[in-house]
Amino acid sequence: MKRNENIPLNFKERMNSKISLICSIAVLAVLCLFFHQLDYQVIQKPAIEAERKAKLEKEKAEKAARTPVVTTASVIAVGDNLYHQSLIDSGKNDSGEWNYDHIYQNVLDEIQSADIAMIDQETVFTTDHDAVSSYPSFATPTEVGDAIIKAGFDVVESATNHIDDYGYDYMAQTFEFWRTNYPDITLLGIHETEEDAASVKVREVNGIKIAFLDYTYGTNNSGAGEGKEYMIDIFDKAKVAASIQKAKEVSDCIIFVAHWGTEDETMPNEYQKQWAAFLLQQGVDVVIGGHPHVLQPYGIMTDDQGNEMVIFYSLGNFVSTQQQLPELLGGMGKFTIEKSVLNGESTVRILNPEIDPLVMHYNSEAGEFCPYMLSDYTDELAAEHGVHNYIEEEFTVESLKETYNKIMSMNVTPSTGTNLLEVSFDWDGSMVDKNGNYVEDTESITADQYYGALYEAQQAEEENSPEDSSGEDTEEEY
Repeated sequence: MKRNENIPLNFKERMNSKISLICSIAVLAVLCLFFHQLDYQVIQKPAIEAERKAKLEKEKAEKAARTPVVTTASVIAVGDNLYHQSLIDSGKNDSGEWNYDHIYQNVLDEIQSADIAMIDQETVFTTDHDAVSSYPSFATPTEVGDAIIKAGFDVVESATNHIDDYGYDYMAQTFEFWRTNYPDITLLGIHETEEDAASVKVREVNGIKIAFLDYTYGTNNSGAGEGKEYMIDIFDKAKVAASIQKAKEVSDCIIFVAHWGTEDETMPNEYQKQWAAFLLQQGVDVVIGGHPHVLQPYGIMTDDQGNEMVIFYSLGNFVSTQQQLPELLGGMGKFTIEKSVLNGESTVRILNPEIDPLVMHYNSEAGEFCPYMLSDYTDELAAEHGVHNYIEEEFTVESLKETYNKIMSMNVTPSTGTNLLEVSFDWDGSMVDKNGNYVEDTESITADQYYGALYEAQQAEEENSPEDSSGEDTEEEY
């Protein structure tokens, strides 16, 4: 192509200048965009992200301030672990070994699934197999202690009327057994030293501090020894109140074990009811009762001060070979402790209290000795029960259920009395005042009297019900 001779030379220069200018502007634009992005990535974005995180943390903190931290602990408790002679014999073998693991094999899942498992060990232990004995004075082989720990129990209640059947020496053997073999077990109601007696037993489970107290109405022999009254916790109004106050200072929840009541009576007596009202006023959360060898009702007590307390008046027998249907129908008390913490303040509730009925099964000919949950028991087992050697009445799954329902249907009227809070008991279970005078119980009623009064009230209601003109009872249609 021929060069245009008419284009001035400075035109190219001007074009180059324009191109340079445009390129410079483009470069500046790119640089501006780059530095803008750099500013966003390096300065603005971290600041925005930090602000967003701060906002989320603030919202989280505000939500936490409004939402309590909730933890729970499940508890099961059973009644009297009372070894009669046939039970003792069931643990011996021909090689001279003693073992009682088989006794608890049918209820292991229930025991081991709980955070806390409690048992009333009714009697003292002895390492001397030749000294073992049963009714009326009990000394139980230490292998029973091994078995209950292996089964999963971690709280052992020992303030009972049989705990000093043989006095100080056997109690000393019991202390040594627990101290040497199972130092981490929570042993209640008896004390090797005054220092131990002055302390409160506390177990912490899932952040919940649970205090345990255990008292008995008295003992059969009172043989613990002069000057060693601290060894057994026996009901005393001032002592109990002081123990509860001390427990409040070191725990979130108080479980009080009470060995009380009338043997073979399914209705709580006046002594039990007066003490229950006192324990409610003192701030106890749960009461677990034993000693009557039969079940008694359970429920929730309240007062006009805002106190609330779950009470199991009696869980009956857990292990025994007693000879009446009600004595073989025990209960496994169950409940959940819930602790809520909000802004540093904690509250505790007792949730879902219930009793799952148990049956103590024994058949000496078959070598069977073990409690069952009633829900797992069968009529085939009931037909083979050794109790048929002692009673003529029906012993079936249905009769056990009927007995349980009948006991639990009773309405226990709370007591407003206080006169029995100061009494003690002599060796035969009679109440005496501080001066040694016998105190008569004029307020208690038996289950038979309760049902009798209920029947009379029903009869009176039927007699007073309206009748139609024909003289026949009127009926409403539904």
